[in-house]
Amino acid sequence: ANATLYFLSFYNNPIFSFTSAQSGRDAHAALHSLISQKTGLRYIGLNHTGIGNAECEIISNALTSEECNLIFLDLSRNQINDEGVAVLCACLEINTTIKYLELSV
Repeated sequence: ANATLYFLSFYNNPIFSFTSAQSGRDAHAALHSLISQKTGLRYIGLNHTGIGNAECEIISNALTSEECNLIFLDLSRNQINDEGVAVLCACLEINTTIKYLELSV
């Protein structure tokens, strides 16, 4: 694990491309791994990356991992509606490390 990387931003980056079934599965696995593993990461910016409600389920699952130690997660400017927000809010009842969750439009 990289204990020195503190801030990671994917702003407006198509790295999490969900256009095909295989790339979607690969992107979902990478997203889960990025959030759920214990590293030095404290901030992940996934703003303006095309994330939607389906990805909120994956993010929520990762945030409830005992290994997750994120403090700030930026999901602003994505395609997340009330359904995705509800899923994320529910996981925050379990996750005690997240202090800032950015969901602005």
